[in-house]
Amino acid sequence: MRAMKHLIFAALLFGLAPAAHAQGRALSWTGSGGDAQRSNWERTDQRITKDNAKDLQLLFKMKLENQPRTPRALMQPLILGNLISYRGFKELAFVASNSDVVYAIDADLGKMFWTKHLEYASLEPPVYSSSSTCSGGLTATPVMPPPPVRGAPPRAPARGATQPGEPVSITAPPPARGPFAVFGQPGVYAISSDGRLHRLNTSTGDDVVQPVKVLPSNANVSSLNLEDNVIYAVTSHECNGATDALWAIDLTLDPPKAASYALTGKGAGSGGVAVGANGTVYVQTSEELLALNAHDLTLKQSFEAPGAAAETSSPLVFAFQERELIASPGKGGDLYLIDSGTVRKTSIGRNIEGLATWQDADGARWILASVSGPLRPEFKVSTSNGAAPNGCIVAMKVEDQNGKAVLTPAWASRDLVSPETPVIANGVAFALSGGSHSTLYALDATTGKELYSSHSLVTSPAAGTGVTVTNGRIYFGTTDGTFYAFGIYQEH
Repeated sequence: MRAMKHLIFAALLFGLAPAAHAQGRALSWTGSGGDAQRSNWERTDQRITKDNAKDLQLLFKMKLENQPRTPRALMQPLILGNLISYRGFKELAFVASNSDVVYAIDADLGKMFWTKHLEYASLEPPVYSSSSTCSGGLTATPVMPPPPVRGAPPRAPARGATQPGEPVSITAPPPARGPFAVFGQPGVYAISSDGRLHRLNTSTGDDVVQPVKVLPSNANVSSLNLEDNVIYAVTSHECNGATDALWAIDLTLDPPKAASYALTGKGAGSGGVAVGANGTVYVQTSEELLALNAHDLTLKQSFEAPGAAAETSSPLVFAFQERELIASPGKGGDLYLIDSGTVRKTSIGRNIEGLATWQDADGARWILASVSGPLRPEFKVSTSNGAAPNGCIVAMKVEDQNGKAVLTPAWASRDLVSPETPVIANGVAFALSGGSHSTLYALDATTGKELYSSHSLVTSPAAGTGVTVTNGRIYFGTTDGTFYAFGIYQEH
């Protein structure tokens, strides 16, 4: 009888689903950087504007039962904007911790929805010692499949895709197979410290299928990226004997299996890889940017970009004038822009912590970079509040110059301490400054003007794993395992 009631209630909820969509509560943030291209751009959320950003406030904070092994205690939050369950419509924030625990938090109420401990199951003992590069525990931000686009055909990379900068073609994917494949109800994909892949039920946190070993145990694994039923990850720093490699985990196989491509030098760190619209997989090493084919990871092309930047850096893929460009951070604050095989270098500052890109209402393409340390004298842009010795957010416009893309400096923010990668929504850039306690800033993404500051509301340093913005809220974690949510207060 109880099961029947749940089925009837669920049917009623599905019947009301169009009304929920009409209210605009279905936006989701499905992985590190927000999409496979790592853009850090929330394209459709218009709840926070340049006019009301001043009204942002702390909605709630929650100390999670977590024993951090490293300052990266909490991974970047994922958001499922509209979960339909027997408990009603829910907007859930999924937060993975370094202690192999995944939390689901009711984002409207600021209450725990479920908790899942990913049990360790490997012949190799777990590693509890920690260093700055080999922390042990769960190190990879999980990923969810992107929500389907209404009226759009299935999206998949074209096989045998061409070089960066050439037009993109899309072909329909083969039918998904296997219990891990993406179809039907979305799941949260996570890789625990024992190297097993989990697919968690978004409503309950239960494993949908038996976890499968796909990576070495106790490795340093980058943020996951999911495209065309393949999960991409990077293992780096040879932690606990794990090979430095790029991995492609095919979810259509039963069980899933991982192809690999060996990397020399430092790998992609926690930022992971970016995937282009044509399926090309881009990964930054200590010497070059590699472009590889999807699925089988055969090398297509390499670009010299010496010196991997910060451990959180990732290449950035974006469209510009009907072609695809790549921005890649390099050593010493150099930024490489790759357009149809041409590589241009822009020297910005001491170190580039992360990249974001967005397009304004006039169609202009922007790149924002979080920079630690002072800017280079040759980078001709003034800050909005004097010098920035500790770091800042810098903005550059992508412009056409004789048929080639170039970066034109536009603005730099006030002084920020080792800022995290900014996230842009509706023309507002959200930046998180470090130090003894973090400060959240909202900036005008076209001018750098400060619109909001959280001042002393955050009492610990940021975890350094990224900021999430969607449905009018800003989420992040801190080193002491506290989960923060800022936004415009609304009556429920």
